[in-house]
Amino acid sequence: MKQRLSLAAFIFMVTSLSAQADTTSDVNAMSAVVFAQTTGLNDAFKQAVSEQLVAKKWQVKAGKVADARCGVIPHATTLTDLNHDGKKEVIVLLGNECTSGKIGGTVYLFTLEADNKVQRQLGFSATGFKAYKREGSAWDDLLFTGTGDCQPVWRNKDGRYNFSHLYEVKPNACSVPSSHVGG
Repeated sequence: MKQRLSLAAFIFMVTSLSAQADTTSDVNAMSAVVFAQTTGLNDAFKQAVSEQLVAKKWQVKAGKVADARCGVIPHATTLTDLNHDGKKEVIVLLGNECTSGKIGGTVYLFTLEADNKVQRQLGFSATGFKAYKREGSAWDDLLFTGTGDCQPVWRNKDGRYNFSHLYEVKPNACSVPSSHVGG
């Protein structure tokens, strides 16, 4: 009996060490995974974005983005020029229902500030986004999907994105039923 317990303990320990060795919070590994399908972004920007993702407890496991509790998760990285200045901003969508709740994803927006520091602008639940040019503004508005027929639109003011308004996919999609008011 004692030998079986020891063998079981040994197997558990080896399995745990193997799983840990396959998972890393290394910034370079994160950068390699998150930016694998992108071009045209300098290494310093990639490094700064990856540092912030690792600081948010995202990891790399088996060459993919992972969460300690939920395992490997899907991710997508988009480089886009939201203010039309010729420099790219980075939008990272990652997660699933385990990491991000019912919506099933988390969106991060990273911008390069005038002092060349990378700023995380957003970090909340969404499954996608659409950028819209807004008349009279250097920055595009961002509409986020995954919230059903009542979708949030964020607008840049003075270099920061903030909630602006809700877009109704269907009429009255954002209305609160009177039975839920004042209760």
